[in-house]
Amino acid sequence: MIRSLLFLAILPRSFSFLPNRPTLIRSFASSLVLLSSVEANQEESDMEYYRKDGVRMDFNPYAKGMAEKYGLPGSTDSEGFDPYADTVGPGIYGGSVKRDADGSIIIGEQYQNHNNRPGPVYDKKGYSIMGRAIHVGPEKVSEILADLPELREEISTGGARPLHMCGMSKKGQLSTQVLVNAKADIYSQDTYGYTALHRMASNNLEIGGEALVRAGHDPNLRMKGADSTPIEIAKRSRAIQFLMKMQELGHYD
Repeated sequence: MIRSLLFLAILPRSFSFLPNRPTLIRSFASSLVLLSSVEANQEESDMEYYRKDGVRMDFNPYAKGMAEKYGLPGSTDSEGFDPYADTVGPGIYGGSVKRDADGSIIIGEQYQNHNNRPGPVYDKKGYSIMGRAIHVGPEKVSEILADLPELREEISTGGARPLHMCGMSKKGQLSTQVLVNAKADIYSQDTYGYTALHRMASNNLEIGGEALVRAGHDPNLRMKGADSTPIEIAKRSRAIQFLMKMQELGHYD
């Protein structure tokens, strides 16, 4: 239908210049470019993109303006957002934050303005203390919490707490139970309005997800400030392992 309508739209204008053959050729060639462009845009809008771990991206990493903001594939900022892999660095999530002379966290524009809501400002020193510990493993997290139990609620870039960081990787999820046992707040929200269970859902992490649900987090609860429930995010992301675990626990049909 689109092809026929576009062709009819250009046909009278093209043939009105029949005596001038070069003009006709240029006009007809332009129409073919236009038709190809429309069809390409339609195909692109219908495409689905997946990360290496099989999780579905809910955005088009090649959309207009993406490369201008974050860089071309292979040339993105390692501390920021890589839309082609759907990963974030410490500038956006889990990074060390700036503090004023009184020790209070400075709130302002977030790194790369990835989230337009104000949040903790990155100090460009990499991941936070707990962020690094979670990358190492649960033993290191337990060791740090034994000396500094208050770090169970450490705030990092993106408004992430340690439990949120557990929801960012397969290895990270293994520290979830340690933080639950340390009485970390399972309902704390980051600057996106998400809890740690939202992060588990978006990254298909069933081990951490189970720990949080058994601790009392309802995966069907819509938190104020969040655009989706954990279950809704998991369905959009095709997070099969997470959804199967939620079904096993009686929270998903």
